[in-house]
Amino acid sequence: MSDTAANAPATAAATESKPSTFLDKLSRFTIGKDRGELPEKDTGAASDGSENAAAAVPLTRWQKVKNHFRRFWIIHLVIVIIIAAIMLPILFIYIIPRIAQDLLNSGSIVIDGASILQPTSKTVMLKVESHVYVPGPFTVHTEPLHLNMFVPQVGSEYPMSVLELPENKIHKNTSMDTNGTILTPFVNYTSWQNFVHNTIFLDAGGLGLKGTVPTRLGKIKKFDLDLDKNVPSKGLNGFKGFTIDSARLQLPAEADGSNLFANATLPNQSVLTLEIGNTTVDILSGDLVIGTGFIDSLFLKPGNNSFSIRGTANLTTLLHNIGPIMAYQGQYIKNGYLQLTTRVTNIKYNGTTVPYYTEEMGKLPLVAETPLLGLLLNTVKGLLSGSAVNKTLVQEVKAKINENHADLHKRWADVADNSTELELVAKRHIEDLMRWSA
Repeated sequence: MSDTAANAPATAAATESKPSTFLDKLSRFTIGKDRGELPEKDTGAASDGSENAAAAVPLTRWQKVKNHFRRFWIIHLVIVIIIAAIMLPILFIYIIPRIAQDLLNSGSIVIDGASILQPTSKTVMLKVESHVYVPGPFTVHTEPLHLNMFVPQVGSEYPMSVLELPENKIHKNTSMDTNGTILTPFVNYTSWQNFVHNTIFLDAGGLGLKGTVPTRLGKIKKFDLDLDKNVPSKGLNGFKGFTIDSARLQLPAEADGSNLFANATLPNQSVLTLEIGNTTVDILSGDLVIGTGFIDSLFLKPGNNSFSIRGTANLTTLLHNIGPIMAYQGQYIKNGYLQLTTRVTNIKYNGTTVPYYTEEMGKLPLVAETPLLGLLLNTVKGLLSGSAVNKTLVQEVKAKINENHADLHKRWADVADNSTELELVAKRHIEDLMRWSA
């Protein structure tokens, strides 16, 4: 073997022991015949070449997910854009209005107070104070509203008038009041009269509201909601609790013929303030009209309302019908009362008849018992102030009335048990009243 061949292994070993240069490393990645040896695959062994080196730690699920999104993020972005382009129109056009409609339907409207003023045959001045509750954390912006008011028993297809509400921002519990200085015309007169009837006669009535509500939820483009609600409210319940607190006859009569004066109380259990007008009433004993009365500018606020009745008692009618009157009143006289009924015959505002008040209140006779002793004492006091009266006679009458006051009811009961005696006593006193008033 030649020296050249013998030195070859030594040369190769020396070459392998030399550190690799950059060009040697680059040649491994060169394509072609000059490419060097390919790098060895990573077997996961330790850098020191130990066969017992530990295997690499596996990736967690979250690391795999992150790696996935790092590699394919643009694909996922395109998918999100496509889904948003499809879903956002559906959200704004269908889902959000549906949510808002459900919130409106589940909300409530409460009337805190209302006033019906300046009544005419075609219009009233209507003011409504209310609050609206809409659940949820949202704030709803409404434009000016034009809501049809209707009587629930009649139906929303026959609205009685239109309620005008200003624009508002509704969040949770929000007050909503009308202007109250604009005349409200009747859209359907029959529906309005039905509303007046229910208000007067029912204990608990109701008011229907229906219309379109243009609204915005936050900054979102506006959309329309449908409002159709029945708002509960208290009625006047037939003026239950009406009383005639005191009454007197004045003789002689005043220049206009007035000889009957009374103070009465008319309860109003509702939240309504009603301007009725000048009211004319008949005064009856049973079914017999014994006089007429006049209430100047009747105005009803919530609660008890006291007012004066000024009228004329027809003494001639009383005298000619003394038998039926005493037969009817006998049972009440035993208890020291007279039962009187007032019935509305006409109501005028600014000189013009208000037909719906006249008709509906005319259907409601108001019955009350007035103290008989108070009537007699007040009448005697009136006689004492009259210049044409025999004051000695009046003093004697007053003394008789006050004599043995504790036994007065018993003596009235004794007289009432004898109808003939009762008629004679009443007839004699009425004749005296007619003689004094002449």
